[in-house]
Amino acid sequence: MRRREFLGSCLAAGALHAVPAVAAPTAASRRILYVYGQVPQPEQAVNAAVEALGNSGFNVLILSFLRVFLNGGQLELRYNDTPFSELNATLAPVVRRLQTGFAGRKRVLLCLGGWAQLESFESVLGYGVARFIAQLNRDVITPLGIDGLDLDLEPMTGGLPEWMAVHHEYGKTVADITNEYKRSNPSHIVTHAPVSGIAAELYAKPAPLPGLPQGLLAATRTTTGNNIDWLNVQLYEGGAVTGMTIPDFYRTRLVAPLEASQAASGIRRPLHFFTPLFEPHADQPLEFCRKTIRAIDADCRSLNAGSVDGVALWEYGQIASAIDRWSSGLQGVLRG
Repeated sequence: MRRREFLGSCLAAGALHAVPAVAAPTAASRRILYVYGQVPQPEQAVNAAVEALGNSGFNVLILSFLRVFLNGGQLELRYNDTPFSELNATLAPVVRRLQTGFAGRKRVLLCLGGWAQLESFESVLGYGVARFIAQLNRDVITPLGIDGLDLDLEPMTGGLPEWMAVHHEYGKTVADITNEYKRSNPSHIVTHAPVSGIAAELYAKPAPLPGLPQGLLAATRTTTGNNIDWLNVQLYEGGAVTGMTIPDFYRTRLVAPLEASQAASGIRRPLHFFTPLFEPHADQPLEFCRKTIRAIDADCRSLNAGSVDGVALWEYGQIASAIDRWSSGLQGVLRG
């Protein structure tokens, strides 16, 4: 995901304290909103953003981005450009308020990666995945009470060939992060955010990668399912579907192939797994999103793959002035 300006970071004053994650309830549908934040921000803007997000119908918020730097053998964790060590005292109460301070429980995730942020995955690989997860849990996840992790492996530049290249280089790292995070946080959510072409080529069907001879989903397979809860499939910019409609793409390139490999992947509900991720500023207004979701359901109905029960948006700053219309409009079209 390319980073765009966000009108206010979700930070507010509060005392530092450990905030245990609250068990997530079963939701009728997932309305997912990425929240990109830079700090510091004026307190008035912060409070307005928290109120808008809290009162909206979005029930999964993904804070973007966790950045990882390895310097002299020491790992530094930042929220964009600011070390988490400088933020936890103010961010923890905000996360708790977003989770439980409004009607309906919201889940708050943290996104690792983003456009041109390959250094984070390089740093994790160099430091060691298990050591990284241990430090992440100790310094960020537990103090903030975060509900899960979204992994967004993207290249520094280029199109699908470059996306494929970084997945060949760091695909095993992404799988290892997924498995180790779930091992240490079994009740948490782990999602990935590939562009549509990567979702089709490396997730929908078994595709070998270095160190992963049976592919990503086989590597994250468990005895009861998969450690990846769902994908947020980018359908804009580098993930824009060409040569066919998005519903056709979903049926032929995503859902049908995954249906055929359920035993290997552990994914039993492909339409739950492949969550569409839209960007309003990429000529994808609300009605476009609603029509696309309806059409995906209609085109995939004969596959008995369930229905679209989740939708994601990049990002809050693009819909801040109309967040209620967006959240209610998306909630109204989801059937799950």
